[in-house]
Amino acid sequence: MKNIFRQAAVILIFLGGWYLFSLFLSYHFYPGHVAVDNSNTEPSSKIKNSIFLSDSADDLFGFWGIKSGPKRMIILGASNAQEGILPSVLHQQLPDFTVYNASVGGSNTTQIRQIVDVIRMSNPGSLKGTIFILGVFFGTFVNDDSQVGHVLWQGKNITLLQLEGLRYGFYRPNDKTLELTINPSLMPLTVQLIRPLLFWDIFFFDLRVDYADFWERLHSKKANQVETMTEATKEGAVTNWKKLGNLKDFAEAPEMDDFVSFCRELNQSGASVVVVDLPLPQWLRDRSEYYKKYVIQRNLYLNEIKKIPRIQYLDVDARLANTPDINFLDSSHPSKETAKLWSEQIASFIQAEHNSLGF
Repeated sequence: MKNIFRQAAVILIFLGGWYLFSLFLSYHFYPGHVAVDNSNTEPSSKIKNSIFLSDSADDLFGFWGIKSGPKRMIILGASNAQEGILPSVLHQQLPDFTVYNASVGGSNTTQIRQIVDVIRMSNPGSLKGTIFILGVFFGTFVNDDSQVGHVLWQGKNITLLQLEGLRYGFYRPNDKTLELTINPSLMPLTVQLIRPLLFWDIFFFDLRVDYADFWERLHSKKANQVETMTEATKEGAVTNWKKLGNLKDFAEAPEMDDFVSFCRELNQSGASVVVVDLPLPQWLRDRSEYYKKYVIQRNLYLNEIKKIPRIQYLDVDARLANTPDINFLDSSHPSKETAKLWSEQIASFIQAEHNSLGF
């Protein structure tokens, strides 16, 4: 019996030492998580300078360590908002604001709502002093049965945010929402306690990526070149967007009404909102029936949005008199230089509309 206790004690000491060593490494390489920033200039890569591996994890856990300030901007949307709206540029032009990019790839209205739910859980109370920048395009208004931004779990579609919430067991899906499984007051401490797990997630992710990159560079001299948008790749992109689902079900009244209701809810919570229509290449606008239907639906619902106090609408493409196709990396994501230009335009618009936004 003594030997069993002795062995158990040795195992516990080993595990405790390993935990403390991992905790030390996590703080050494990732000293702190001072801001949620999912902006990313390299599609399909991890979030830079963050202990959280994915954009979903960054939102689910990152906001629990942030105190709500008197003036903050939170960017919401899909991957084109991640890469096209840069916190650094907004903060440079609007230095009184702390800026977070909480966008998650593949987001539709449901997932954007879930991100706001996490923000409100982590900082309950009024959202007065917060400007939400909602980066939208036709993909924002897909329904929850779409393959885009959703995965199948226990026979039903859930968002990527809900899937990430299941990873450590601190969130669980409840219909279209997220529920905490522990007391909210314990979440800030919990996020600190799981840092070793988060660190090793990143460590093994980097090993896999470095291994894959090595073999790709070894066998292909073109690995680092940007794919040229030939006619074939354009047609492939148009076909790929058909994953949004049946055109008859796309951007219908339930999705559009839900977005208007969402804007009203943000207003009632005390927040201000800038709905930013993000540019798309002309070749996609000409060929995509989804985009054409979105424009019709957007025009029908735009007046309802404009009636809501402290909400402004910005069409970036109209403000820039069209973004040339060469400034896009693919069917929706801008180049670094173009992202900076978009962000400057958004910041200038907010400066000009600060009174109507309540600032």
